[in-house]
Amino acid sequence: MIALYLLILVDSISATVIIPLLGPLLIDPATLVFLPDASLPLRNFVSGLLVATYVFLMLYMAPVLGRLSDQWGRRPVLLLCGAGVLLGNLLAGLAIDLHLLPLLFLGRLIGGATAAAQPTAQAALVDTGSNKARLLSYSMLFSSLGFVLGPVVASGLSTISFSAPLHLCTALTLIALVLLWTGYREEEKPGRKVDWSTISIFEGVRCFKEAAGDRAVRGILGGFLLMQVAWGSFFVFVSVYLMEAPRLDMSLHQVGAFMSIMGIGFCISNGLVQPALAERFGMRSLAVAGLALNAATMVACLLLGSAYQAYAAALVAGITVNIAYPSIVTMLSDRVTPERQGWILGMVGSAAAMGWGVSSVISGALGGLGQALPVVLAAALMAGAALAMTVAGSGGTTTAAPD
Repeated sequence: MIALYLLILVDSISATVIIPLLGPLLIDPATLVFLPDASLPLRNFVSGLLVATYVFLMLYMAPVLGRLSDQWGRRPVLLLCGAGVLLGNLLAGLAIDLHLLPLLFLGRLIGGATAAAQPTAQAALVDTGSNKARLLSYSMLFSSLGFVLGPVVASGLSTISFSAPLHLCTALTLIALVLLWTGYREEEKPGRKVDWSTISIFEGVRCFKEAAGDRAVRGILGGFLLMQVAWGSFFVFVSVYLMEAPRLDMSLHQVGAFMSIMGIGFCISNGLVQPALAERFGMRSLAVAGLALNAATMVACLLLGSAYQAYAAALVAGITVNIAYPSIVTMLSDRVTPERQGWILGMVGSAAAMGWGVSSVISGALGGLGQALPVVLAAALMAGAALAMTVAGSGGTTTAAPD
């Protein structure tokens, strides 16, 4: 079980460690590694494209690998995903060392294509048959810790070199793979074989068509998708804004602290705030409140005057977005039968990946026109998601859980 939690942790660190490095690698003229002769709008676009490459590959491949794990087994798919994360980190580190942008894109492609380690590891935990809620709660905690540690690793080791954080991720992934190979065994299921006719590379897109025809979930899922576009735009590009804003001019270390404090907000909300509020309020109320407060926090980030104000905003942003996220997921779960729980949770992952991919491309282009524009867009979209969630899916519950 330790190997599964470690793989979840390393997967989260690997996904977020690159975010604080995008500014120094592609935006800041004093530290540029890639495209030194290109215009700022082009460099901003490439920065967004690096994130979009990862999440769009995740959109396509996570559902495929998830279904493959049902038929082939959790262990071989987890080993495949771990190997992909390892190779992706290795290539990204070498790309920075050698100043090879195509190699960095290749590393992101491989990392995104094998980014199903977390949901597959969660499924493996559920397969153990013990306390499912507790095991999934622990998995979310390790995932949140990865979001905290990723920026810390990036800012701390970047003083050695910009590639050092990726090399550390490579070493950690190797350790996780060794533990997984030697310490994790799943229950044998006689007669299990892969039915390739049921596995499509377009599984992620096909799921959206099915969801669009389901009145019980399509409104909520649409609001969730809007939320993910907003949050992806904010999370990826706020670091560049904080470093470039004249009133702030924060360093890479300060931005790393900002991202880490936001991750601490994730942990506080997942472990304490949202569960406590869920005992007293309905899921819809929590979703709307969390989204609206998060939009207000994004606006506040545009008015910051000091790094300490930024740290406070980061904590509030981390807490409020994770008040909304599990509340929306619970709303979706309440609207489908037990036999469709796997499908709807898979849709949540696909919608998140699509939202982050769309936001990366759009905000990358907007960033070239002004570093504050992606944050402005994020605030507007998050407010729109709050409005949409006030009415989305009304009357569509299939369980007794209240909105």
